[in-house]
Amino acid sequence: MEQKSLNQKTLAAQTGLSPTTVGKLCRNHFDRIDNHTVKTLCKYFGLRSISELIEIEWEKDDVEGVQV
Repeated sequence: MEQKSLNQKTLAAQTGLSPTTVGKLCRNHFDRIDNHTVKTLCKYFGLRSISELIEIEWEKDDVEGVQV
């Protein structure tokens, strides 16, 4: 969003996603993301993969004991 100088309200209006959904995504306050939302955002931003859309920020407790 920063690259396109968008605010949450504008993104919601231009994509048809609810302001609540956009706000939760921007604040990383979500447990899951549905297929429609992923496709809508990827299409809007011209992305070909969800990996370009979401970056996971692992905390130490999330990966403890996991061999990477």
